[in-house]
Amino acid sequence: MIQALRVLMVCVFTAMLGLGIVGPIMPIYAKSLGATFVQIGLMSSVWSIARLVFNPLMGRLSDVRSKKRIMEGGLAVYMVTSVLYALAWDFTSLVSIRFLHGIGSAMTMPIAMAYAAEITPKGQEGRYMGMINLATFTGMGLGPLIGGTLTDIFSIAVPFYIMGGFTALSLLLNLIFLPSEQSVSMADGKIRPSFKKILSNSSLRAIFLYRVVAAVGQGSIMGFLSLFISGSVESGGLELPLSISGLILSIGQISSAVMQRPFGDLADRYNKTHLILLGGALSIVGFATLPLSHNMWEVLAASLFWSLGGSIAMPALTAIVAIEGKALGAGSTMGMLDTAMSGGMVVGPLISGMVIDLFGLKATFYVGSVMLSVGTTLFYMLIRTKQTQ
Repeated sequence: MIQALRVLMVCVFTAMLGLGIVGPIMPIYAKSLGATFVQIGLMSSVWSIARLVFNPLMGRLSDVRSKKRIMEGGLAVYMVTSVLYALAWDFTSLVSIRFLHGIGSAMTMPIAMAYAAEITPKGQEGRYMGMINLATFTGMGLGPLIGGTLTDIFSIAVPFYIMGGFTALSLLLNLIFLPSEQSVSMADGKIRPSFKKILSNSSLRAIFLYRVVAAVGQGSIMGFLSLFISGSVESGGLELPLSISGLILSIGQISSAVMQRPFGDLADRYNKTHLILLGGALSIVGFATLPLSHNMWEVLAASLFWSLGGSIAMPALTAIVAIEGKALGAGSTMGMLDTAMSGGMVVGPLISGMVIDLFGLKATFYVGSVMLSVGTTLFYMLIRTKQTQ
């Protein structure tokens, strides 16, 4: 099982590294093709719409078929879209490619999480999920720094080709080294997943709702953070180099990665609900202070607060899903978790685009803070209701 986890971590890392490379340049790329702020929000939402539709389908399929094969198919889609991004000729083509990219994502990340959940020893869910989150955040953390720097030095097309190369490496590693489910004694055909049973679980309902509302806030920020850091002063940005934008995003993600393992261990020993609430509160502070930033160091400080909150909450949250998923179908359960996040990410950028057009760029960060506050409060109310029943 340890060998399977290590291979899975390498595959997740390389895939997320490629994804992170194009993260900070996508809004700027869309703007260069003539997109408005609302259209930039739509571009982010389209990726999430694809995940919203295909996450539960791929998750359920992985519970009755092969998780390894579905991940390989998803990585192949990633590889193709990497080349297509560089060839986009207008905003419509870019949105279409973004939708295809979202399908590949639905076939990859939640399935990898489900694979890890099924091989996790009882009582170590926080540690194993923390390790997968470590690989995810490390890849996403290094990616923006590489993407921003490559764009500054070469051109905006180069990061897309680099993304394709890393994805091809991840696919090769998966094909050669990731064991099949049967070889690591994973359940095969014993569980018939039911979305009705998953949604009837009160703990999972609370977590799914938290992820939906929190993702609205997160989507409000992530779709426009690089524009705030590197955009013009006239548009409400700080006008810092794109490489600085990538550096700030990378430091935040890498900080989250470093903290995943210790907070994963903490989630196995302490109350997971309390850790989620603490993480949500710290993230709210980070979101709210972003628009008050005036320079690189202030943006970085707000980003680190946000990262600390996510680092505390994420291992605890995914550990609960992993525990419940073993009985209900890990692929379907992780797919629903990702679907909840995708639903919020669909709405968030669209709301932000409209807010920015009406009130300016900084207003979107206040919207994100409010939405995360709502999500954390609703989670607390639902969990408290369950505990008092």
